[in-house]
Amino acid sequence: MRRLSSRVLAIAAGEGVARVCNLLLMVFIARVFGVKAAGAYALALTVSLYLAHGTDFGLRHAGARLTAQHPKSYPVIVRFIQHRRMILAVLLSAAGCAYGAWGPVPQDARRMVSLYAIASVGYGFSVDWLAWGTQRFSLMSGWRALVSLIAMGITIGYAYFFHGSLLIIPLACGIAYVIADSLLWFGWARKLIAHPSQQQDGPALSFIPEKRATLMLGAALLLNQAFNSIDTLLLGGLTSSSQTGLYSAAYRILLLVLALYYLGMQALYPQLAATPKQERNLKTLRRPILIAAGIGIAAAAIMMMVRRPLIALMYGPSFAPSADLATPLLFAIPLDFVTSVFMTVMVAWDHSREVLIATITALTSNVLMNIYLIPRYGAMGAAYATPLSYIPFLIALVWQMRNASGEMQKLRAPEDTHQDRVEYSLSSGESS
Repeated sequence: MRRLSSRVLAIAAGEGVARVCNLLLMVFIARVFGVKAAGAYALALTVSLYLAHGTDFGLRHAGARLTAQHPKSYPVIVRFIQHRRMILAVLLSAAGCAYGAWGPVPQDARRMVSLYAIASVGYGFSVDWLAWGTQRFSLMSGWRALVSLIAMGITIGYAYFFHGSLLIIPLACGIAYVIADSLLWFGWARKLIAHPSQQQDGPALSFIPEKRATLMLGAALLLNQAFNSIDTLLLGGLTSSSQTGLYSAAYRILLLVLALYYLGMQALYPQLAATPKQERNLKTLRRPILIAAGIGIAAAAIMMMVRRPLIALMYGPSFAPSADLATPLLFAIPLDFVTSVFMTVMVAWDHSREVLIATITALTSNVLMNIYLIPRYGAMGAAYATPLSYIPFLIALVWQMRNASGEMQKLRAPEDTHQDRVEYSLSSGESS
């Protein structure tokens, strides 16, 4: 628990700064440029999240898992992972730009979405996943904080002193990625890879996962991102920038709580990836799930009491309807806490196929609910669709985890148990 606490604090130090900067930037845009501008920025940010998950496409989690399991083969892993991420980043940036120009986006948000997609290409050149897998959590979160700090500083400074337009936002984002990526690579990653101890294993690729497994994991994580943000895209396509802006303000209240919880999940991921196979079953998750559900219910109750003054304080009186939208959204907090436990564990234990099936179920139900509710109730329909869609998602995750645990027990050979404990002991000793 002491090690976990220190890891969470290391992530929180940088991740917290990044979240605060993003929130302050959203508040600044809402107060200075208005509801429509906030909606345009929210759409651009949502599209960039899809581009980020498409760039990773399972590669970030696979890279972190491989570096945790093979600490002597960083050069091979970096070449395998980073080459693919950079190619995907360029292709998806072009696709995001096209979506902003010709996709179902409000006319006043098109340039923002297209330019922000171009700026997001810098995400694919980062090696923050290497810091994650090697448990350098301060470097991983520090890179994230630096990107947000630079982007916020340039945007607010330019808009305040030079009265510039909103288009400074994508430019600031691109500059932030260039600076943060360069510092992480030249200041740490290149030295780590060039260390003499990293030349022992040579160019062997026997431990590199099959392309099919990586593609399945990438598809699952991309669909999970779609599950979490498809409502914003559908609102932008079916309603207006104003409705999208109000909903995004309410949704960020939800993200304030979820962000704190994800810190713990990120800190646990490398250790979960090294868990012995005989301990990978549904029974070991009972206590963590109950704890997650209890914390989620308490967090939702607290946010329910403070949502109105909090939204008024952050965004101003014009965003008062966002407090009503936040009411049904907050019911999703305990459900998200529990599903996040399942998702993190299943990805760490390489159950890509099961995660993919569960996320397809969740996304399908979410899209159908939003398509039905948004035309009838606008942003409030999207707010109700969010917690309702978590129910089939949770059922699918439990079912798939149960199936994966059963298949692992059937396929497992008795002699594997001793080998797993030896590997786990070695990896634990190296990490400490």
